[in-house]
Amino acid sequence: MGHLGELRKRITYVAIVVVVFVIAAFIEKDYVFRVIMWPLKNTQIHSLLTLAPTEAFMQVLKVSIYAGLICSLPYILYQFWAFILPGLYENEKRGVFPYVALTTILFLAGISFGYFIVLPIGLKFMVGYGMRIQIDGTAAIVQQLQMEKYISFVSMFELAFGIVFELPLVMMLVAWAGVLDHKKMAKGRKYAILIEAVIAMVLTPSQDPVSMMLMLIPLIVLYEFGIVLARVVTKRRARRREEKALAAAEEAAKQQLGDTETATTTTIAG
Repeated sequence: MGHLGELRKRITYVAIVVVVFVIAAFIEKDYVFRVIMWPLKNTQIHSLLTLAPTEAFMQVLKVSIYAGLICSLPYILYQFWAFILPGLYENEKRGVFPYVALTTILFLAGISFGYFIVLPIGLKFMVGYGMRIQIDGTAAIVQQLQMEKYISFVSMFELAFGIVFELPLVMMLVAWAGVLDHKKMAKGRKYAILIEAVIAMVLTPSQDPVSMMLMLIPLIVLYEFGIVLARVVTKRRARRREEKALAAAEEAAKQQLGDTETATTTTIAG
């Protein structure tokens, strides 16, 4: 019951912090939407279209909730690990911190790569493609972006990049579990590229060739990085097995020596 009470207290603190950040994001909605609209800087679109009376309010509220969760994420992670860590052993704590740090760094790297590099290039291509179609010197297509669909597109795009950047961590865990080692991963590189192409095709919200390639190329690089991590983990597992085997052999030798000394003493005493 004491643990449940502490959990309830931490959840209450998290809820309060999230609500505060959501309210702050809703108040500062101009700045939040400036961040959302930034990937469109290289296009001719500077505003979003709404098709329902409540769409603007609901989308601002949704974006404020997203922004509040993102801004309060460090505090949420702190409360989570503050509740978990007291129940772990020292060796478990030493293993948890690098894992959590690598997970966070890779996820943020994926979001940053998608926001600063892929989204501006992809949106410039997709939005500008329709505007380049002309009939008798006049643009045949008037490009407009609906607010709801654009926000959903950007949110799913960022989430997809954050997830796929966890690939090296997954490969490291697979190697740590002994399912595959770095040699088998390297031999299966051509099959991995095919699977990565399918993943890029499925996870890219727009499914246009440019966005797919911009996701596929980092996946290939991340796979190679995952092979490096898998090699490190495999070598550590092998070294630990050797150390355990050596320790077991030394313990057996000590036990045998002790039994021999005991037998000798018994014989002399007899």
